[in-house]
Amino acid sequence: MLELLASDYRSDIQDVLAFVLILVAFIWGGWPERAVAATWLICFEVAVRVKSYFWEDSRQLLEVDVFLASTDIVAGVFWIGIALYANRNYTLWIAAMQILAMSAHVARGLAESISPIGYTVMVVAPGWFQLIFLGIGLTRHILRKRKYGPYRDWRTVKNRPVPKSPSDGPKLFASAFNNVRNTWRDELK
Repeated sequence: MLELLASDYRSDIQDVLAFVLILVAFIWGGWPERAVAATWLICFEVAVRVKSYFWEDSRQLLEVDVFLASTDIVAGVFWIGIALYANRNYTLWIAAMQILAMSAHVARGLAESISPIGYTVMVVAPGWFQLIFLGIGLTRHILRKRKYGPYRDWRTVKNRPVPKSPSDGPKLFASAFNNVRNTWRDELK
């Protein structure tokens, strides 16, 4: 794996693997797989190519590549949202790896002692794991669908009361607490 990270063809290999997984996700994946793949495609394939077409140099702010940090943040927001609502476990791992990549930018901006090579590894390595998790998730989804048939893509949120004003929040909390207390009281009888 370390040889792959140090290879001159690392970027090309990662792009080919990403395009294959994106294609598989759009053909055989459910909506969460397609959303994860579309996020990768837009943030890390299309945006990078558009940036390299229009701008040669990269903008630096406190030794942090601003474009790379912003694409990581956008991808992180989307993947965290997908992970919270998808009826899949692997999306949580993809979001976690993206949080690691985002925190690398923060660490680079705060600590001057981080070497450029260390910064690059902290940003690049989670991407490999994300592709591996996407591949595992796609495989599990395809096998599960073949074995059990279709299943829901997103978690369902039960009807929860939503506070309409700030003063409703404590009332809703108190009613939820009373419901739990009454349920426990009934079970103990």
